[in-house]
Amino acid sequence: MRLNRLFAVVAPFVLLLPLTAHADWPKDLRAKYMEQCTPAAAKQIGDAAAKAHCACGADAIKSYPAKDLQALMDNTANDALKQSALTKISACKADSKEKK
Repeated sequence: MRLNRLFAVVAPFVLLLPLTAHADWPKDLRAKYMEQCTPAAAKQIGDAAAKAHCACGADAIKSYPAKDLQALMDNTANDALKQSALTKISACKADSKEKK
């Protein structure tokens, strides 16, 4: 009986562990990414589609280590990292029909 109670208490925490393993953007860096990405993309696909595309791109690369994200933002990343990020972001195909 004690084992069942222990399992009932511990199980929810064990199930939440994979959620904590995912990295996220360092403080304020995601906002900086969105500020740079959205205007550039809006010229091609319009404001609404640009916001959605950039948010998708930010989510696609958020698992990168903080130093890699910073290097991408500072344009000091090596070519392999840039290509890897572009490949992940390219999965976020934007619909150019929404341009105004």
